[in-house]
Amino acid sequence: MSSPVGDTWGLPALEHSSAMEQAHRVLRDAIVDGSISQGAHLREIHLAQTLGTSRGTVREAIRQLVQEGLAEYKLHRGTFVLALSPSDRLDVYVAREAIEVGVAMRILRHDGPLELDGLEEAMTELRAAAKGQPRPTDDVIAADLRFHQELVRLVRSPRLDRAYETLAAETRMLLRHHPEYPWRTYVRDHEKLLDAVSQRDPDLPDLVAAHLVLSADLIGAEMAGAAEPDGRSGR
Repeated sequence: MSSPVGDTWGLPALEHSSAMEQAHRVLRDAIVDGSISQGAHLREIHLAQTLGTSRGTVREAIRQLVQEGLAEYKLHRGTFVLALSPSDRLDVYVAREAIEVGVAMRILRHDGPLELDGLEEAMTELRAAAKGQPRPTDDVIAADLRFHQELVRLVRSPRLDRAYETLAAETRMLLRHHPEYPWRTYVRDHEKLLDAVSQRDPDLPDLVAAHLVLSADLIGAEMAGAAEPDGRSGR
């Protein structure tokens, strides 16, 4: 559902330097954290006034959001924040699986030592953030995504890092639909991956794939249940 024209979404005014990059970052962060809701109309004039910058700057920032897949242009209507559907959920996780399983296979082929500090730090953050939470909070989601980004970074491919960044942003939006899930199990699901990486477990690619399929299935079921007319979860 589109937001009213007068909604400022709590966006901060921009500094004058690197205005386009700042506009893109502010809008992107607001979309990812839900301050700008899915389906919201990104009106150039309104956003330029809200951010204290030019309409051209906002236009370029919005174009970048479209290129990243976080917004979509509709002919004669304008640009809107992407409203993720169950099919989008499947597509995001299919793309993540292609990258992360590929990363897992490269890890197994790598002969030298792995720099696991980033992955272990992310795991520590996830343990702390998840403790006692019945479902993923913003902090849990951030730690979860950092863990997977650190996994991808193990193979030291800037191109994979860039490709994964947009998937991480879309995943953050999807994880807001994650159903209730035991926090200890949530943590253990990730600890299993860390253990498999550190031990170069031959089953690592299969473990990564199963981890992502489970997440996609849980989110998909929750989204499908929310779409039911009577509001039941279907679980």
